[in-house]
Amino acid sequence: MMHLKVNVFTRGLILVALPILGQLIFIIVISSMMQQAQANLEKQWREENLLRSTFSLCREFTNTFLYVQLPPFFRNKIGLDVSTSSVLRARKDSERLRELASGDPEKQDYVNRLVESTSYMLDKLERMLVAAQARPMSPWGFGAAPQFGPGLRSYGKVFFDSIEGIVNVEKKKEENNKFYETADTNAKIGLPILSGISIALAVFAGFLFAVSIRRPLKHVSENGRLLAQQSQLLPVLENADQFTRIDELLHTAAREIENLRLKEIEVIENAQDMICTLDAAGNILSVNPFVVRMLGYEPEYVISTNLERYTSDEGKASADENIRSAVESLIVRSFELQLRHFNGAIVETRWSCLWSDAERKLFCVVRDVTEEKRVERLKQDFADMISHDLRSPLMAMGNALTLIKSGIKGPVPEAAKPRIDISARNVDKLIVLVNDLLDFQKLKAGKMELALEATSLEAIIRDAAELVAESASEKKVELDLPNGETIIQCDRNKLMQTAVNLISNAIKFSGEGGKVRVHVEKGRDTVSFSVADTGPGILPEFLERIFEPFEQAPSEKKKEGTGLGLAICKLVVEAHGGKISARNRQDEPSNEDLDHRTGGIFTVVLPLNHT
Repeated sequence: MMHLKVNVFTRGLILVALPILGQLIFIIVISSMMQQAQANLEKQWREENLLRSTFSLCREFTNTFLYVQLPPFFRNKIGLDVSTSSVLRARKDSERLRELASGDPEKQDYVNRLVESTSYMLDKLERMLVAAQARPMSPWGFGAAPQFGPGLRSYGKVFFDSIEGIVNVEKKKEENNKFYETADTNAKIGLPILSGISIALAVFAGFLFAVSIRRPLKHVSENGRLLAQQSQLLPVLENADQFTRIDELLHTAAREIENLRLKEIEVIENAQDMICTLDAAGNILSVNPFVVRMLGYEPEYVISTNLERYTSDEGKASADENIRSAVESLIVRSFELQLRHFNGAIVETRWSCLWSDAERKLFCVVRDVTEEKRVERLKQDFADMISHDLRSPLMAMGNALTLIKSGIKGPVPEAAKPRIDISARNVDKLIVLVNDLLDFQKLKAGKMELALEATSLEAIIRDAAELVAESASEKKVELDLPNGETIIQCDRNKLMQTAVNLISNAIKFSGEGGKVRVHVEKGRDTVSFSVADTGPGILPEFLERIFEPFEQAPSEKKKEGTGLGLAICKLVVEAHGGKISARNRQDEPSNEDLDHRTGGIFTVVLPLNHT
């Protein structure tokens, strides 16, 4: 097994660089072959043009010669039409021959002699052509043609010998030119070889990379699998650069998971609730030691038994149904269940369960609420006692004082009237306190039923304002009430009680000369009304607990009321499926009432159609 002493980044560069190097070599070779082909094509083009110009010169010379020598009949018969322009073309071809032969020593001598002989003969032929065109000649006038001298003949021989020499040189070059055969051979043999080398380099680089990372990758993968199984990991890799760091991270994660697992076990073992897991049939798979305190059984005894064994006779019917519902639910399912202690005592419990499809287990947290239930029963007994043993005598006292004040029982001394008024007011306060306590207890226990009816929210607010109008008048507080008709489904009396509490609180904290504004805003499915005062506002630390029972906002004034008003408002609103909140006016992003920048705002949001 080979191990490279380079990191993964360098190995990756090698993996990429080797195929690229092969491709570069391939491109360089192809480029060289193309350059050679281009040079050869350029050379061939020059040679072909040289031959073409030579043959063109020969044609123009021959045509001119024949034109001068032949009578008109034969000129017309073979279609000869020669002029001085033919001579000019011949001169241009001869000059072009010099350009095309430059750089080719084998042809340059022949071309030079050809051009010299052509120049001499073209001069002679041009004069002869002019003379022939000027001299009248009969159609068959052979004898009138000019005769060539010895100089023209000797230059003519040089002319044709030079042409023959150029053609022979070209034939020889053509016979010796093996470029295309060589290029074809190179392409058929060299290109596959270069392609094979490029592919081999890529395969070799890939193989080298795979071999170099196989062992560390297998090691890290195995540790990842062991981590998922929460088993002991293999030792940390050494000298494996990035893989070593990854493996170290896995070991660090394993240590953290183990620490968390130990903490979790410690929390479960010391929890003041019973924590257990069940299967879908209700069999107990695990349980913490708190089961000893809750049911009097050791954990070892409880495990592998069914929950039904520890359920009271009254709770057996609901136990299976609650467990089945919890297994089918996708969220935390809560329910109450009666269990039986080892000594036979009934244990009231509240369960919070969540089913895990992955582990096929129902995770349960079970709280002993026996004492809580006992306190609730005491509260109910206390409420019943207040209702029967306190409220009735207070009502009787109130009625008696009303009769005395009216004089039905006889004249009342003037000195006694103030005392009777004080007693009547105190009795009324006690009756209000008792009624608030009873309402709060019923709402808290969810035992108060709502008499729903379709009614106008604005009408409820106006009626509530009439009940507190006298208090507002005494304190010179202005009431700004909403108009319109927004029909909602609600318990009119309970909602009016809420509006009275909120408006009366606003009047109390606004102070003399203040203003209370009630605003209604309708949404798509909800309607809200807000009560804003111009008082000092609500302390930020008090906002969170203002709706708690027996809590009253700090004030310089003497505290009035029972401290249950806002708590009852919250319960009434929530019973209607709504929400209530409080905030300060100065916390608003925009303050429309610039004259009053302080004060509190209570907002109630209700559904339009509560069922």
